[in-house]
Amino acid sequence: MFSAKSIVQLSDAVVSGIAAGEVIERPASVIKELVENALDAGATRVEVTYDDAEALRLAVVDDGHGIGTAQLELAVARHATSKLSSLDDLTGIASFGFRGEALASIAAVSRLELTSRRADSEAGARVLVDAGRTVEAGETAARRGTRVAVEDLFAAVPARRKFLKSASAEYSAAAEQVRRFALARHDVHFIVMRNGRKSIDLPPVSRLGERLTQVLGREVGGRMVDLSAHFDGMTLEGAISPAGVSFGSSRRLSLFVGGRWVNDRTVFRAVMEAYRTYLLKSRYPAAALFLEVPEGAIDYNVHPAKLEVRFTDPQAVSRFIAEAVGEVLRGSAGPLGRWGLGERDLIATEAFAKRARPLPGDTGASRAVASSDDDSDSMPEPLPGYRPATSRPTTTAVSASGDVVREDVGEPMPLPLGSGPAAGSLGALSVIGQVFAGYIVCEEGDELVLVDQHAAHERILFERLMADYDDGAIESQPLLIPQNVTVGGDGVDAVARLETELTKLGWDVGVFGDEDVVVRSVPAIAAGVDAVSLTEKLVADLVGCDISTAGRSLAQQLFATVACHSAVRVGKRLEPRAAAALLAEAGTVEFSASCPHGRPVARTMTRGQVERLFGR
Repeated sequence: MFSAKSIVQLSDAVVSGIAAGEVIERPASVIKELVENALDAGATRVEVTYDDAEALRLAVVDDGHGIGTAQLELAVARHATSKLSSLDDLTGIASFGFRGEALASIAAVSRLELTSRRADSEAGARVLVDAGRTVEAGETAARRGTRVAVEDLFAAVPARRKFLKSASAEYSAAAEQVRRFALARHDVHFIVMRNGRKSIDLPPVSRLGERLTQVLGREVGGRMVDLSAHFDGMTLEGAISPAGVSFGSSRRLSLFVGGRWVNDRTVFRAVMEAYRTYLLKSRYPAAALFLEVPEGAIDYNVHPAKLEVRFTDPQAVSRFIAEAVGEVLRGSAGPLGRWGLGERDLIATEAFAKRARPLPGDTGASRAVASSDDDSDSMPEPLPGYRPATSRPTTTAVSASGDVVREDVGEPMPLPLGSGPAAGSLGALSVIGQVFAGYIVCEEGDELVLVDQHAAHERILFERLMADYDDGAIESQPLLIPQNVTVGGDGVDAVARLETELTKLGWDVGVFGDEDVVVRSVPAIAAGVDAVSLTEKLVADLVGCDISTAGRSLAQQLFATVACHSAVRVGKRLEPRAAAALLAEAGTVEFSASCPHGRPVARTMTRGQVERLFGR
């Protein structure tokens, strides 16, 4: 219902306060807007001053082209900008800021001092605005460029201050804004002074890789892989972390569209989709990716702070990003696909060793990293998914319990290796033995290599399934007795929606009541696996899946589940011959650095690292 009060025109103060609320949420918002203006002014050096003691006092100084004396007061007025003049300009924005709201919005909720001088001017100018009202204006001595100082932020709207976090948290958010700009403009010198001391100093560099090392550190930035892709007018440039490098938050994942950092679902989900089978759940990569799309294919004007964009064809953008990132991930693993023991791991291990040294006669302690899967069941020989070079027909059907019914099991045969394992591949390793009934111990030169047999076999099966899917040749295995599986109403709906897609993936699953489905066939590679438990997990994966975006993404998700359930478990003792055959096959697949859920297949230690543990 409408209010009984009369409709009135809002005052300029209220209008300015509303506009400020949309753009200025916290000190980091001020930093973002002011640095954007500095970069748009052609600055090559940007210095940010942040004062914790006066938590809401900060300044940004740049060496850009400055603002003319006659235009200084106009610069702090609402809807005033030099960056566009018509609606058509919104589709081809080439600057960071363009709304004409930044300075006016900041000035509406603070005390703002703006000082500037152009290179062609002998004197500068200064304007002081308090809570949106200009109180002083005139000429002043100034260096070329612009300085914006902000005090008493949110003094005019004290309620906003109550929502601010701790001083450290607010500074951290502001510093993160500067780092994002530093990634976007590695040719600019960025400095942050916190409480009178230099906190960030990022001199200009010639390449993004150098900037990544400055921002993320050598251990992360130095290991990132360059990316460059072009398709249908779209361009994606930048660098990404390889498989094996991940983090507990997405803070190191920086995505830019049109040169601006964005928090956009389409772009973020596309990147994470590419990493789907390379990272553990709830882990994130490091990346700095810059997307450019043709004019007219994007709308930048959909968010007050320009943090989101809208694409005319988001699915095309998603496919392009996912495929570009995925191709680099697969190509950057190298033939061996091993993860070395990092310095942090080594330091932690050495600390443990030092604590253990006072015990005389102690031979040390070993720890196995337990798989999060249920590894209690052992698999029958031969390892599922192996295709012997010469063997008689074996599997004809799968029983209700999941056991394979064979005509003639024959003798397990190692996988044919063709011309033999490639040098440096897992298949070329010398197998020493097995520990904890789950980890294959190998050596190569001066390296000790520990291979997770479940993760290695899981990746092999997954790669084989995806290759067959791409060839349209997924083999299906009928069950001896069809199985009813209770999956609930949501599960039944999911199977009904995706029944055609499931058939393409080697499944014959149909609705059988309000809460049950019937399973008649499973992918042949899963022969021998408990069909009921596998179907329960399959349907759980299906719930919530969008049929319009199923395709390869659904195949990856379901095949990762099939591979996990079908692979040899930790807890299964392998004879040296079987272990060698497993490694040989891992050396033949396109990618073997991790299982499809992101766990490392192999970890390495150099001879020097081992000797350091023993004080040699």
